[in-house]
Amino acid sequence: MRQLFDDKAGTYDEWYLTPAGRFADRVEKEAVLGYLEPRPGMSVLDVGCGTGNYSLELARRKLLVTGLDISTAMLEKARARARAEGLPVKFVWGDAMQLPFPDNSFDRVISVSALEFVPELEVALKEAYRVLRPGGRLVVGLIGGDSSWGRYYREKARRDPGSVFNRARLYNLGELRRAMPGAGVRARAVLFTPPGFDYEQEEAAWQVERAAVAAGREDGGFICAVSSKI
Repeated sequence: MRQLFDDKAGTYDEWYLTPAGRFADRVEKEAVLGYLEPRPGMSVLDVGCGTGNYSLELARRKLLVTGLDISTAMLEKARARARAEGLPVKFVWGDAMQLPFPDNSFDRVISVSALEFVPELEVALKEAYRVLRPGGRLVVGLIGGDSSWGRYYREKARRDPGSVFNRARLYNLGELRRAMPGAGVRARAVLFTPPGFDYEQEEAAWQVERAAVAAGREDGGFICAVSSKI
């Protein structure tokens, strides 16, 4: 798994430069940060930080950020991006299944589009919960398995034996909700526009998104959950 993501590090951020990537990133961040409620000075662990998308965003908001990933190439890219912006993010190598931190270490723990690739979701979630301080929040975002995006990635894996998605397990909203440790679990789905949508038509994309959310749909391409530690 580590080698698969090392190999993707050089081109990983290109997705965010596409119209679809920009839109998806905005929709997903709105969901994640809405649940996280970050405030300056909070300590936060970003599990599976990749090239630093969320780590850097939270550092810009003056949080004390630690980003963890199993891919050394991804971490190198994240460190370079942080240096370029002068952001004091601590990036460390580690495995989500066995976090190298003591109990009750962070005010917030997030993991976005990473835990699809661990062998046991419940174990990784328990580890994230372990290092969370009492009163803190755990926020997890995953690719929605019951969505057009989930079907797109499964087909991509079928066509390409070397795809990272051959190593992924995609979950639906109910499965994520039930797996979350802690109290006060809430969950939502977003990103209802399909992969083939014309994302140059941004307002049309937002109209689809708002209508689906208002209808209470759970088959979004991105699912997000939050819980608190008591």
